[in-house]
Amino acid sequence: MSEKAEAFYADNLFYVFVNLKNWDERPAFYVVPSKVVAVYVERTHREWLESPGKKGQAHKDNPVRQFRDEEEQYRDRWDLLGL
Repeated sequence: MSEKAEAFYADNLFYVFVNLKNWDERPAFYVVPSKVVAVYVERTHREWLESPGKKGQAHKDNPVRQFRDEEEQYRDRWDLLGL
């Protein structure tokens, strides 16, 4: 994701992340409100910047952001779309 994700959100905007598995397995879908993504990517990127690198050096800022649903609370949450 890009740094735009930190500020680009709305009540009716959702991300659907798809985890493609083996060819014979159903993909995993994660339906996540954009506000949740924005808060997560801002917080985790800031924490990454504040933590030391592998050799103790400071991380250099970049536009790359990552989102992870570690607890899988958004897996198959199609109901959040209110359709």
